[in-house]
Amino acid sequence: MRSDVLNQNSNSYGEVPSVYKIEAKTAAFTAVDGFCYLVTDLDGCAVTLPAPSVGDKIKIVFGAVTSNSHTITCDATSTLFSGYALMLDGVDATAGQNVVFAADESDDDVFTMNGSTTGIAAVVELVGISNNRWYIEALCYASGTSATPFS
Repeated sequence: MRSDVLNQNSNSYGEVPSVYKIEAKTAAFTAVDGFCYLVTDLDGCAVTLPAPSVGDKIKIVFGAVTSNSHTITCDATSTLFSGYALMLDGVDATAGQNVVFAADESDDDVFTMNGSTTGIAAVVELVGISNNRWYIEALCYASGTSATPFS
């Protein structure tokens, strides 16, 4: 079959590929749909999420935090996280410290990386799944006894 016929019959024919706009950040900011933020603030960076809409996508790549904390906070306490954080032992790869934590979906509206047990560095992807819910997938590097980054 001709490739032009195959492409016209695919669900993505004529669509722009789904990619993020890249932006570096060194201080607190409010995130916007469609962006990948590269956070390089070693003193901790406060990220505020907008109110989610279904299909909104935000990616945040956190470099290390050495003091204070990196945080991602929902726009309101009624907007919650659904999803998980995989914590990997970034010091010596101790198997027992590689742990998965799930957001409890009852009151978790803040994601915190404290520079040790709840995260040193991470890649966090967020997708709006309703007008009051962000689905979160986080790959975090931690040290010590891993703890949940959700609160």
